[in-house]
Amino acid sequence: MQQIMLWRPGLTRPGCHALAALFFLLVLCPAGVHGQRMPVEFMAGHKNYYYQHSVGMKLSGTSSFGFFHTSSILIPFDEERGNEIMSQSYITISINRALSAGFGTLFSPKNRIRPSVSLQFLVQRPNTTVLIFPRADVWKQPSFELMGFWEQRSSGSKHLQFYGRLQVMTTWTFPEHNRSYQYLRVGAEHKGFGFGVAVNLDEYGKEARLYPNYGLFLRRVL
Repeated sequence: MQQIMLWRPGLTRPGCHALAALFFLLVLCPAGVHGQRMPVEFMAGHKNYYYQHSVGMKLSGTSSFGFFHTSSILIPFDEERGNEIMSQSYITISINRALSAGFGTLFSPKNRIRPSVSLQFLVQRPNTTVLIFPRADVWKQPSFELMGFWEQRSSGSKHLQFYGRLQVMTTWTFPEHNRSYQYLRVGAEHKGFGFGVAVNLDEYGKEARLYPNYGLFLRRVL
C-alpha cells in the first residue's frame, strides 16, 4: 500500500543495519501483540531491502470500532532512486464480519500527512487469507489505490508448512499511473516463523517503469 514516496536523505548503511536489527528484535519478542496477530517481514534482495508490518485490532472485545495500521520501508542499493517510506493508520468500524470502513491518515516524507478513507474486505480461513483494500486520499487532487493479497498455507503438518503469498497494489492520480507492485513469497513456515524466496516487481510513474528485486524473506507473526 504505497505511492511514490521518495526520501533522498534516506537511511545509510548503518540505517539498513538498524532496520535489520529492529526486525530481529521483533522476531525474538514473545508471540502476540495485546492478543492480536502482527505479521512482520524483512526481505533482502539483489537490488534493495524491504520491510513491512501490519496490525489490526478491536478497541474492545465487543466493540464495532477498531484500529488498523501498516508501514513499509524500501531501501534501494542505488542511491539515485531514494528510499521509500509509507505509514497508514485508521480507526475502523465493522459493517459485517468481512467488511469494514476506515478513516485515518497516510504519511510519507514527500507528502507528509494526508487524510485517507478506506474499505477493507477480509476473509480468514484456517489455511487461507484474502484481503481487498481500496483507499483514497481526502485531498483536492486525490490518489486512488487498490491493494490486495492472497495468502495460503498447507495443512496437516506438525512441522514445516508450505507458505505462499501474492500481494499486489496499484495507485493512480487519474488519469496518470503513480505506483504499482506485485510481490510473491514462496517458502515454509513453522510456529509463526516463515522464510523462503521473494520476488518484488515495482513500477513507477506514467510509463510504469519496472524495477525487479529477487531475494529471500524472513517473516514472523507476533
